[in-house]
Amino acid sequence: MMDIVKNKTETSNSVWHVEHATLAEWQAVMAWAKDEGWDMGLGDANAFFEVDDQGFFIGYLGKEPVAAMSIVNYSSSFSFLGHYLVSPTYRGQGYGLKLCQSAFAHGGDRCMGLDGMPAQVDNYAKWGFAGGRNNLRMVGQVQQDYHCPDYIELVQAADIDDIVAYDKSCTGIDRSALLKHWFIGETRYGFICRTGQEVTGIVGVRQSQDGYRVGPLFANTPDLVEPLFVAALSAVPQGRQVTLDVPEKADPTLIKLAEKHGFESIFHTLRMYRGEPPKEQEHKVWCIASLELG
Repeated sequence: MMDIVKNKTETSNSVWHVEHATLAEWQAVMAWAKDEGWDMGLGDANAFFEVDDQGFFIGYLGKEPVAAMSIVNYSSSFSFLGHYLVSPTYRGQGYGLKLCQSAFAHGGDRCMGLDGMPAQVDNYAKWGFAGGRNNLRMVGQVQQDYHCPDYIELVQAADIDDIVAYDKSCTGIDRSALLKHWFIGETRYGFICRTGQEVTGIVGVRQSQDGYRVGPLFANTPDLVEPLFVAALSAVPQGRQVTLDVPEKADPTLIKLAEKHGFESIFHTLRMYRGEPPKEQEHKVWCIASLELG
């Protein structure tokens, strides 16, 4: 590991220092996330590290990890902040702020996005973040066998370039590094809808720490949301929990649909940006991929 902080701070117990994390070292952070009920997707960390393997930071007291943060650079103009966690034993002692002071430099002057917990919004505002669209964390249990509609197809490797282009048209960000293995792999599935050769909707579903996660779900029109959602549920065994993060917007199609299928909102986060936000086509974004990388 490479120590990225030159001036280590002595504490009464040990030395505070911040280091880049490897994928193996990041598993401790994934365990913290599970304890917090974040329900991370299995294999998500592998996909995250494909985007920017230098964007993951852990703050240590001696050899003990006490705080974590990721600032992942998608491009020369955009990055995303996530995984902001402090071990419960060390909360309220300023270690999260110390970590931010070290890690923020990685994003440089890029626009930076995040999906933050409400309790941290004031801190984010101090760091220059603004905005505040709600994402509702919705959770439910598959109570029946679902069948994928005939015109919705399982994503194949040959579809990925088209999906990356469609994703960019929806989010305003090139997420090719994140998405190249997002929809295909062990316990990971994707479904795609086309009109002729044109992609008109996509949805991903993958196994998670507590069940399954749905996301992203993008669709050109509201009438495609239900068949894509049903396609995702068709990949989930009956009785398993499903989690999704739904932007709260003027059209509540997915929120109402999820509620109809027995889902309920258990908390919300806020999408915020520092700098000029990417040009998202919000009307096509029905469910985000993850709270950690947008």
